[in-house]
Amino acid sequence: MTYFECNLHTLPDGSDSPSRMALAARKLGYSGIIITNHNATVPPFGSDGARLAGGIEVVFGAEIVAADQRAVHSRAASLRNKVAFIAVHGGDEKINRAACEDPNVDMLAHPQGGRAGIGVAAARAARDNQVAICLDLGPMIRLRGGGRVRWMEAVKRDLDLVRKFDLHLMISTGAASHLDLRSPREAMALASLLGVERDRALDALALPRSILDLNRRMWASVGVEVL
Repeated sequence: MTYFECNLHTLPDGSDSPSRMALAARKLGYSGIIITNHNATVPPFGSDGARLAGGIEVVFGAEIVAADQRAVHSRAASLRNKVAFIAVHGGDEKINRAACEDPNVDMLAHPQGGRAGIGVAAARAARDNQVAICLDLGPMIRLRGGGRVRWMEAVKRDLDLVRKFDLHLMISTGAASHLDLRSPREAMALASLLGVERDRALDALALPRSILDLNRRMWASVGVEVL
């Protein structure tokens, strides 16, 4: 089975180099990682060394942080042909919906950042535009007490919408350090506490590979591939 960690942050966003993150992920059993730093115009520090790490695929994408919907669409359009994977940093209701409405976006990350969640309108848009929803396990690992309970309640509401609208799901720890990484088995165990079935969790960890393969194909227009 191919497992991908789809939303990692390395230097300068995180505390580790891409190669350190790749080596740790390989040891945990991942086939690949996607590094989605916020500033995609600057190559992550140590990116050349990461590509030399054997036994694991290292992909450089981008996570868009935007103040409004227009900025989301503008950044996604400008990055589409520059990076292999585009995520949007959610949490605000309007940003969540804008990400789900944009076919250039591959994944909405942190939709519960402000406990807003995705909502019905955004879920419909995500289904129509094939935008995946990321189950970010980072808060579950770091939070304690009431904060964790409130986060889990928000996530479970979103997972209900994921099931209702049959949305694509990805799972990540959102790690900014190799110490925050968890193995695929641990990630599935944590997801099960939120009600994610094992088969669904397996598909969620494998989905980034399929998205990357699709993004690397060349399209002349919608539905017309250049061979």
